Amino acid sequence: MNNLNYVTSLMSRYQSATIEQRLSPADTMSGESYFSVGRSAVDNILMACLSAGLADVRSVLDIPCGHGRVLRHLTALFDGAKFHACDLDRAGVEFCAGTFGATPVVSRDELSEVDFGTTFDLIWVGSLFTHTSREVTRRWMTHLARFLSPTGIVVATLHGRWCEHVYDIIPYIAAERWEIILQGYRASGYGFSDYSDQENHAYVKGSYGISLALPHVILRDIETIPNVRIHSYRERAWANHHDVVAFGRPAHDEKWPGWPGT
Repeated sequence: MNNLNYVTSLMSRYQSATIEQRLSPADTMSGESYFSVGRSAVDNILMACLSAGLADVRSVLDIPCGHGRVLRHLTALFDGAKFHACDLDRAGVEFCAGTFGATPVVSRDELSEVDFGTTFDLIWVGSLFTHTSREVTRRWMTHLARFLSPTGIVVATLHGRWCEHVYDIIPYIAAERWEIILQGYRASGYGFSDYSDQENHAYVKGSYGISLALPHVILRDIETIPNVRIHSYRERAWANHHDVVAFGRPAHDEKWPGWPGT
């Protein structure tokens, strides 16, 4: 099946699917937009599959999975695929395993210490790099790319240019820390501040706060990740809020069967 037919078949399957309605009582994301945010993730993943030329998705990683806000939609979209659900929140991982049949993966404060033990055709990273410093973002993107299949992609969300304006409506972080973020953002194109000084918890410094990044900075950093290419970057694409970037395999300098002259 070619790429366009495959994505069309996914859309048709999803539109006729019944989305699991059970919510975990511990899910802090539940609210009026809960299901529409999950549907928006599907829209972005389908666009990424189309831009990457994907014609088969059999293995999916959702990180951070929370309590299945997006995973419940992915299981309907990729019927028959194998799913892994990863998060620091053990209760969320257990809920995703029990409710959606996902393989549970309890993460670590330093994500690069996690060995998933397999490769994935799709890695969905919803609202992880919105909370990490530039150094941590680069390190963790690079780590996740190591677990891509030969045609696998990472689809990740970020706080982009639009989020500078969103802060006036949804203050992500205390005002004095937001000023620190803006200073870095305006100086280098990537601003970050931890929520706190992190003296009282185990989070890796630079991995628990708010980030704000210009698209070209993210793309430039992805260019440094070995053996991947950039498929797309869409501003305010997830729920009219986060930017969405897709990158993965095959790398820009790889050939594949059918390449002219081979």
